[in-house]
Amino acid sequence: MIIPKNLLDVPKLQEIYPNFKAVSDCDREKIEPEMQVIIRSNQEDILVKVEEVTDDYLVGKVLNDHLYFSQPFGYLDFIQFERKNVINIIVINGELY
Repeated sequence: MIIPKNLLDVPKLQEIYPNFKAVSDCDREKIEPEMQVIIRSNQEDILVKVEEVTDDYLVGKVLNDHLYFSQPFGYLDFIQFERKNVINIIVINGELY
């Protein structure tokens, strides 16, 4: 499992840029396994399928089959991240959000 160090801290960015669109903290708290979420690493949006959820972190599988920028992970790698890194929720219970 890879723990990227360069993920976007969404709430912190929203303090600086209030117009930055992202899901709410309340929505982030509802994240469960099988959901697909978007995080950002090195200026690139990364689609991740959440596999494990704890109080402190999320573990997910990278679904981008092609990455444009240098990343510490690749397609189908498992990464660990925090709820604050989630920009958007894409799939809930197999349905688009």
